[in-house]
Amino acid sequence: MSARETDPGETSPGEGRGADRGRPVARLGRGLPGWTLRAAVVAVCAAVAGVLAANGVEGLALVLYLVLAAAAAAIPASAAVALLIAYPAAAIVFVSDEPRWPAVFALVVLLHLLHLLAAYAALVPVRSRVHPEALRAPARRFAGVQLGVFALGGVVLLSPGGRTDAPVEVIGLLCAVGLAVGVVLLLRRRG
Repeated sequence: MSARETDPGETSPGEGRGADRGRPVARLGRGLPGWTLRAAVVAVCAAVAGVLAANGVEGLALVLYLVLAAAAAAIPASAAVALLIAYPAAAIVFVSDEPRWPAVFALVVLLHLLHLLAAYAALVPVRSRVHPEALRAPARRFAGVQLGVFALGGVVLLSPGGRTDAPVEVIGLLCAVGLAVGVVLLLRRRG
């Protein structure tokens, strides 16, 4: 074969294969504008404000939350995002003495989503492009975390109310310590 002739099964270095690794290269389309992540932050904050309003949070408290949402959308790498995540929990506690489980579960999902969107919005410049394919792995992790949270929430809802026996409390404490030690060991191994 001459230099100009190639095997039909082969591709040239720039066609369809990763740089010298032989892996296929993903063909990405135009994608979404980078500002869509910031718009998604505002949309999630509006949903959180809706949950807060449905559970008795009123007036000035909601306005303050929406002002924080605008600040977080403008500067997603700011402390406003941390306030956006902590604010609803405090607002729900001040509104009622009883846990409102539907609101709690809705806020867990929405605030976790807000955290992820703000983190990605802080990394992606406004004038860049976001390819939905790049968000597939974070979406899977998000769903996995939410499944674990809902499973734990189900255990809490099904647990009997009232006083817990001392042996059960000790076992729970030992399990929590074991989880903490396991996390520390896993982090040490990686770092």
